[in-house]
Amino acid sequence: MTPDTPASSAAAHEMVCEAETPAEVLFVCPEQACGRRVVVGKSHPRLTVLTRGDFRARHVGSLGAIRIDGLKTA
Repeated sequence: MTPDTPASSAAAHEMVCEAETPAEVLFVCPEQACGRRVVVGKSHPRLTVLTRGDFRARHVGSLGAIRIDGLKTA
């Protein structure tokens, strides 16, 4: 994939929950070449990227009421 390739044509990676506390959830991408890790706040919605992984891939995942899908950056 080239840098000009639209994100919509990039691969989609399904993230999974690796750890959970009452306040946060750690999602990881199990794709061998990726390894993205993010923490999602439950009571105070926020997203903290711990490991960037494959930034071109679309990452999705869910856990109960928390769903990661179609995040946009400002």
